This record gives sequence, structure tokens and C-alpha cells, in this order.
Amino acid sequence: MTIKTILGYEIAPGVTPEEYEEWLFDVHAPDLLANPYLDRIVFNKVLRPVRQASGATADVPVGYTFYRIAEMHYADETAYENYLAWFRENPIPAERGPAGRTDFKFYVVTESTEVTR
Repeated sequence: MTIKTILGYEIAPGVTPEEYEEWLFDVHAPDLLANPYLDRIVFNKVLRPVRQASGATADVPVGYTFYRIAEMHYADETAYENYLAWFRENPIPAERGPAGRTDFKFYVVTESTEVTR
């Protein structure tokens, strides 16, 4: 079973996309990946919203907008719990963290099931 945290966010007001991208890839991603229980991060930059699902089978309401939706992958629930414990022992300094840079819209823990062709 794969466990993921999935989070959607906007860039905080006052931060330019260029500043955000530099911080994200040069500072934050390396800080997160220092945790041995995190397998990988997938950063999905949102290009545009979708208004219809599966060939017009359903209208999708206009809702939140997102700059990015990110996925953080863990081997299992135990790895995720160890990830949290590791950061309690090794906190990211506030000046390097997302506060003031990332405006979170949602952040959830999920169990993933992949369907492929």
C-alpha cells in the first residue's frame, strides 16, 4: 500500500513565482528529502482548470484555483508516521519553511490505488 500526502496551494501574496520556484527547488525540496522516510515528491504545476469530466459526462463547478498540487510518497503508513517523528526531532527552521510563502488550500493523507492500461 502506498501512502501519499496530497496538497493543493497558491503562492502567498507578496511572493513572486520566481522567488517561490527558487525557494521550492533550492531550499524546501532538499529540506524535505533529507527525511529518510519520504520516498519522493511530485510537483504538479496547474496549467488550467477543467470544466467537464469524462467527455462532458459531468460539469465541474468553478472552485478553488491552485498554483500547484503536490504529492509526497511514503512506502506505507508506518513510513509516514516515521516521517512525522523524524521532523519532530529534526525540525525545518521557520525561515526555511513554507509559512509566508505557501497558501495551502488542502493537505490530506491518502491511500493510493493505481489503475493502468
